[in-house]
Amino acid sequence: MQQYTYPPYRQYLSQPVVTKDAIRKNTQSKLRKRCTAIGFYALTYMATMIALSTGITLILTQLNINITETLKQFSDTFISVGSAFIPGILFMAAIGFKPREAFGKTSVGFTTLLPLVLMGMAVAMMSNIASSIFESNLSLFGLQNHAGYTESDAYSPLDIILTLISGAIVPAFAEEFAFRGLIMGSLKKYGRAFAVIGSSILFSALHANTTQIVFTFPVALVFGYIDMVTDSIIPSIILHFMNNFYAFLLTIFSTNNNLDSNFVFTVQLVIILLFVISGLLSFIYLVKSKKVSFDLSDKENHSEPGANLLTMKNKMCAFLVNPGVMIALSAFLLITILNFFPVS
Repeated sequence: MQQYTYPPYRQYLSQPVVTKDAIRKNTQSKLRKRCTAIGFYALTYMATMIALSTGITLILTQLNINITETLKQFSDTFISVGSAFIPGILFMAAIGFKPREAFGKTSVGFTTLLPLVLMGMAVAMMSNIASSIFESNLSLFGLQNHAGYTESDAYSPLDIILTLISGAIVPAFAEEFAFRGLIMGSLKKYGRAFAVIGSSILFSALHANTTQIVFTFPVALVFGYIDMVTDSIIPSIILHFMNNFYAFLLTIFSTNNNLDSNFVFTVQLVIILLFVISGLLSFIYLVKSKKVSFDLSDKENHSEPGANLLTMKNKMCAFLVNPGVMIALSAFLLITILNFFPVS
């Protein structure tokens, strides 16, 4: 009689079925971990800025060194660079992000770059007006913003050059590398529109100043949008510099006793109108020439497997509900509230 041999038991076991829901949950979990690291990076960015500023002041005080305008500009430059790059190096090492990924393309065609920059500056001008209106109406609610606005007191040729470097050039490069390069760049594989929104929330919140938030959030959206359609942070670096340079010139004009206030206002108004008109014409030119695609859908092909299964709601939930971002936003909110109380 022939003996029947049963096949191994494991052959009766069916292979596990990986459902779309399981993939979606796993991808959302990976995104949440990435956003946790991003939140802590934003938090250490501000912490490093405060630590460096306090440390330098204490050292100079202990050494009885007079803090001149020139020394202050060198100090501000060091703080800007240190705040972005010291925690930035740790962040890149933690998530395996390469510096090359942060910068994107190293060049953008001039006929595309110029109109995009003019568009960005038009939005910056309008946002400046909105923030000024907001600031002037805070008193209606019994509030006053006491956030520090630093202005230079000395305007020798050397001081002007150093102020331009420390207040316009260096911050433009450092902040764009941090927020549009590292933060937005590390979120991009989960969706371009999502990356722009997420990085803009942290960028504006980091300023911890209601007036600045009114200005920085729409500007950050446009800066990120322009970087995304060009796949480069060069446009936002240029835009950031131009906006800071504009503020720098206004400060010089407004503190010059030889210039009439009406003249300064007229110059400011002319600059705003020129940028707004040129920005509108630039938009029309880009649409007609089709040099860039203004479609920033979050439904395009994603480089992260499973990201196409996440809705914008899933992504924003992962971005906002995690330890890193929640702690960072709470800290920024606390500082924003404290800025309504005068420092004795």
